[in-house]
Amino acid sequence: MVAGMLSGSVVSAKEGCIASPSSEDSSVFPEKDYVVSPWIENSLDTGDSIFGILSTQYITQGQTITHNVNVGSGIDYLEVDLNWGDTSDSLALSIYTPSGSKIGTYHDDSDGSVNGRIHINIDPSQGYVEQGIWKFKVYGESVSGTEEYTFNVYQH
Repeated sequence: MVAGMLSGSVVSAKEGCIASPSSEDSSVFPEKDYVVSPWIENSLDTGDSIFGILSTQYITQGQTITHNVNVGSGIDYLEVDLNWGDTSDSLALSIYTPSGSKIGTYHDDSDGSVNGRIHINIDPSQGYVEQGIWKFKVYGESVSGTEEYTFNVYQH
C-alpha cells in the first residue's frame, strides 16, 4: 500500500523510508539520515515524552504557517501530529532540520490512512535527533474557506 512520496522514495504504511536530508553546504553541517514512518502507539513511550508544542491554528487555501520547535539534546525520536480531521480539505507538512535540510513533505495518506491527519515518527538512523530549532511548515494545499487544525510535536 503506497502511503506517500518522499524525494522519489515510497513510504508505506508498514515500513519507514530513510530520508537523507539535503542542504546547500553539506560540509558545514554533518548530515543525518532519518527514518520517517507512520506513528504506532507504543505504551512504553507515553511517560517519557517531552511536550514540544501544542498549537491550534486556522489556515486558508495557499497559506503557509511555520511552526518552530526547539529540540533538546538526547532526543531519540520525534512524534509529529498534524490533525485537521476534515478529509474534504487537504493540508501538507514540510519538515526541516535545524541545519536547514528538508526531511520531506507529507500529506494525509503519509501515515497510512486518509483521515484528515498526518501522524508520523521521525527517527535518526543512528544517534540522536539533531538538536536545535526544527521548522514544520503547514501548507493549505486544497482548503475550502478556513480550516482549523492542531499541531503537536513530542520529543521522546
